[in-house]
Amino acid sequence: MVRSFLEVGSMSGGSMNYLYSRLEYAEFTADTPERRAFARHLKLVAKALHDIEWVDSGDFGPGDENEAIRACLGDAVMLATVLEMAKEAVATLQAEIDRVEGRK
Repeated sequence: MVRSFLEVGSMSGGSMNYLYSRLEYAEFTADTPERRAFARHLKLVAKALHDIEWVDSGDFGPGDENEAIRACLGDAVMLATVLEMAKEAVATLQAEIDRVEGRK
């Protein structure tokens, strides 16, 4: 479930029960390039979760999590997500235009 900052409210401390720490300290054998790369990725995800949790708890300001999120997602995923959101916004706008014009 995706919740906005306003829905979560200000809850100082671990609004997600410190989920990030479970990833940050996850231990497994990293004896292949894939596992080592995955371990590095988990560290980036843990940092992003930490920053999200701190924003949702009111300890960081809205948007302070963005850099850490972008670091683990990469530019291609961010661009694809923003394009998807833009298409949804255009569809919503068109539906509203059609509704209003249908009243005339």
